[in-house]
Amino acid sequence: MKKQIRQQLLFPSGLILAFFLEGIIMKLFSSSLAGTFPMVPYLTLLWLIDGTLFWGSQHARMLYWAAFLMGAWYDSYFIGVIGIYMFIFPLVVYVTRLLLVYVDENLIGATMIYLIDIIIVLLLGYAGGRIGHLVYFSGIHFMAFAFGPTLGLNLILFLVLYYPIKRLFEFINNRS
Repeated sequence: MKKQIRQQLLFPSGLILAFFLEGIIMKLFSSSLAGTFPMVPYLTLLWLIDGTLFWGSQHARMLYWAAFLMGAWYDSYFIGVIGIYMFIFPLVVYVTRLLLVYVDENLIGATMIYLIDIIIVLLLGYAGGRIGHLVYFSGIHFMAFAFGPTLGLNLILFLVLYYPIKRLFEFINNRS
């Protein structure tokens, strides 16, 4: 019973913490993250993907709902228009679960899945921003100046946090 309670509290707590840390990082480092090469640290997305990677299918419904609700909260706080990330985050959870069938659960496989997921988020986020008239720079400008730096930053964050987050999920799941 205690194990189930810990499992049910870990994921939402980590998701909320990741959301606030993402906002704090963007605020504290806004001058360096939003310069010529703007970068967005998608910590919320990182936690959603790690939850999907390390929890498996027994919590799939909770992951989808958490992704949907966090996407709505993310939209309202960071974007100002609800709808873009509210659908992108659950889509990323779905894609991650699909890819897990074909990829080994190790650092290399998880990194490949994460790269695919972050590319989906960046491209669909940009497309949604263009459709909603929230983004006014061209696709070439986006690819040259924002896509690469954001992809690089998030890849570094994923690699640095992979083992600590994996150990945290293993500790919670294996503890009786």
